[in-house]
Order: sequence, then C-alpha cells, then structure tokens
Amino acid sequence: MWAVLLLFQCSAYKEGQVSGPLCSDLCEQNNIHLGKCLSSVTEKKVYDGAWQGREVILKVNERWFMEFQELQKKTDSDLTSSFQNDVVFWVETMFGSCSQCSTLVEKLISYADSNHDEIITASEARTFVTLMYQEESFMLMALNESKHSLEFYGYCGGLYLTEKVPLIASSVYGEKWELSEVSILPDVFEPVEEISKNFGKKILEAAFSIPYVYSILNEALTLTKSLIFSTFSQEHIPSQREKFDFLYSLLDATLSLSSNPYGLVQSCDIHLGNFGITNDSVVKFIDLDFTYPFVFLRTLLKQKQCASDEDCWVGAMEDCHSSCDLNTNTCTSVVHKQDLVNICETHIPFVFRRSSFISELTGNSTTGLRKALGQLVVFCQTLSVAYSAEQLRHDILTVKEKLRIVERNFSKMS
Repeated sequence: MWAVLLLFQCSAYKEGQVSGPLCSDLCEQNNIHLGKCLSSVTEKKVYDGAWQGREVILKVNERWFMEFQELQKKTDSDLTSSFQNDVVFWVETMFGSCSQCSTLVEKLISYADSNHDEIITASEARTFVTLMYQEESFMLMALNESKHSLEFYGYCGGLYLTEKVPLIASSVYGEKWELSEVSILPDVFEPVEEISKNFGKKILEAAFSIPYVYSILNEALTLTKSLIFSTFSQEHIPSQREKFDFLYSLLDATLSLSSNPYGLVQSCDIHLGNFGITNDSVVKFIDLDFTYPFVFLRTLLKQKQCASDEDCWVGAMEDCHSSCDLNTNTCTSVVHKQDLVNICETHIPFVFRRSSFISELTGNSTTGLRKALGQLVVFCQTLSVAYSAEQLRHDILTVKEKLRIVERNFSKMS
C-alpha cells in the first residue's frame, strides 16, 4: 500500500497535479521514512515513521483519492476562481457563522499556499480542497494552536503528518473491563459486585451442574488472569496521583478543544484509545475522525432518517445521539450528551478500577472512594448540554473541583 501511495503522490507531484509543503521532503529529499502500519482499517492508513529526525505519524484517507479524481474534472481556472469560496463554504458548514470564522479562512488559505508565494495555483487548490474535506485533517488544522491536539506538520497530496506521542491512554489504563474490576463501579452495580465476591459459594451450590461449574470456573480464571496481568505483566502501573492527573488533563483537553475561537467541539468516539499522553503528562486527542464542531454534528444528526431513537447517532452510539421525530422520521438536532458526561460515566470510574480491587483483596477498604466516584458520576448526569463555551467551562471546572475533593479525601483514607 505504501509503495502504491508513494508512487501516486510523487508521480502526480512531478506532473504538477498535487502539491503540499512536504512534497519535496517525500519525493525529492527522502526526508520522510516509513515505519510500521498502525491501522488495519481499510479506508484509512496510519503509519509511524520519521521526518527530519523526529518521530511522526503518517495518515492518508482513501476517500481523498476519490474526491481528488472528481476535482480533476474541473478546469484549472474554475479551481482557482472558486477556491476562496470553497474554503469559506466549508468553514461555515463546519462552524456556522462564527465571529472568528474569517480568521480561520485566512489560516486555511495560508496552509494551501504551500510554496508561500501568496498565489494559489490550480494544483494547490485541488490538493488542499480535497484534504480540507477530510474531517480529521480539517480539525487538525483548525485546532493546531491547542496544546491538547496533535501538532500538524503538513501534507503532500492526501498524505499528512502529525506529531507522535509516546503513550496511548488505553495501553496505560487498559482497553476493556474485566470481571475483577467491578469493585469501583457506582452503587447501582453492587449486585454484580456481590456476585463476584461469592465464587466459592456458587461453585459448591453448582457442584452437580457441569455447564454451570464450567462457567463459574471460567469466570474465576478470568479474575486470576486479570490479577496476574495487573501485578506482573504491565511495565508500569499508574499511581493514584498519576490517575488523577490523567483525568484532570483529560478534562482540560475537552475544555481546550471547545475553547477555540470558532465554536464548541464534540468527540463522537471518546474511548481511551483515542487519547495520547506526552512525556509531560499532557493528554492529547490523537484521532479526530469522529470529532466535530457542534454545529456540524447537529446538522449531521438532523439529516439522518430514522424509525426509532436507535437510528439517531453519529460516530459511537453512546457518545453522540439524539431522538427520532416520528412525525417526520428524521432525527432531531438536540444532542443528548456531551463529552464531559461521557468522561464522567466511563473514564473516571474506569481509570481507578484495577488497583482498587487489588487493594480490597489486601484488606484496604475503598468503599469511600467508590461511593465518592459514584456520586460524581450521578452529578455529571444532571448536567444539561452546554451550548456555549462559557457554560461548558463552568461545568468542567466544577467537575474538576469535585474530583479534587475526591482526591483529597482519598489521600486522607490512604
């Protein structure tokens, strides 16, 4: 795939069909070197690599090639004459009529002028417009000043480079729940927790039920495996201090992306695998494919046909969803939850799950911590959807302060 991609990009570059500030590095100077493939998704290829002595991530969306072929049908004069209007249209589509949208238009045009001669050629217009229409590359360029988004280094054709962060949050905190990890869940899940504490009793009661014995033993093995993995296999088990710091920075990242000059932003795929951690413990969004301006998200929802509420979602169903208007069989634009609530409901209890269970087995009670985190989750669920950066800032700072209170109380118990 890389050889085909390189051949196409560089052949088109030499023919004057595509452009980009990194084309010389890629096709002439041999300054961009490919590492291993990081993505198995068919429509998007992701690699690690090196560029001018620094580690980078290389990405290309196969949809870019189709849109590029479509723009090749337009004449050079049509491309250059419509270029600025195309940029203005896309910015307004994504962010609406924001007060600083003209600034974003100027910023994007500067990205398109890859040789900095203040003249947009047909090659530059064709290349950039097709790249701009890819949501992630657009968001990277729009949010490039945020310390919580990846540094956008540039592009050649449909290939673009970003910084590489040393850690992925899912590799530090795990990617899925294990049965051994229910001890930190809110009180609503205590019946499940009680089941996990009574393995021995269940095994005796099920002595003459072979399938049931197998099921219980299998669960017990899962529990043992989880404990062994937690104790011996991880290179580094985060301390409680590191866990709180991670969550503070995660909340800061959510606030930072929506504190941009253009409008609120929401992630519709907010699992831990989409967050990176720098050497300075700063959390960064590392995959913006399903991260949208709030204006655009509401438009996407409103355009969806539906027969029930289950049809009304974008990205991940649990992250960005609305309701179905059965009178029109279209989804409403009223988003039910924002990133802050999703973080409270999933990531905050998830991050503390494993070490808390081990602590319980060694006799150190974590009941207070469990209940405090459960109460924080319940509080977050009472928050209404924020439609302004000011309201979102207030809500996030409130949650951070409540989390600090939990941390202080936990430190006193430890």
